[in-house]
Amino acid sequence: MPTVQIKRLHELATIPKRATKFSGGWDITATEIVQEAPDFVICKLGFSLDFPDNYKMTLVPRSSITKTKWIMQNSPGLGDADYVQEYQIRFRALPEFVSNMDGTNYLTYPEFPYKVGDRIGQVYLEAVVPIAWKEVDEIGEKGTRSGGFGSTG
Repeated sequence: MPTVQIKRLHELATIPKRATKFSGGWDITATEIVQEAPDFVICKLGFSLDFPDNYKMTLVPRSSITKTKWIMQNSPGLGDADYVQEYQIRFRALPEFVSNMDGTNYLTYPEFPYKVGDRIGQVYLEAVVPIAWKEVDEIGEKGTRSGGFGSTG
């Protein structure tokens, strides 16, 4: 089992916790929420990490975010083994179209659903398999599939 060293950078920082013994990720909480714009929020996690070489830390939103009109940017997020700064998650709101009774229309953004101390995402560790790249003139014939995006039905 790999060991991840965690350094708290904020008094409210918490050690990531699994909700159940079979959870695939460890819940992370916000120590600071910075509203940069009506549709853009930065949630600081209040910790830095040191984990083994040839691993990566993956940050993903909690499934409860799907009940809102907010999305985690750069989802999933990727933490490299040589990154030692504070981790954060950035969220964007999807605009809501509003039509007034007088016929005017405008876009608005919903209130951010999380507060400091709330669980806002999950992290998990994955092994990075070293690979060698070899440039070739032709790719071997494993099949004849082409088309991509929905090509298998």
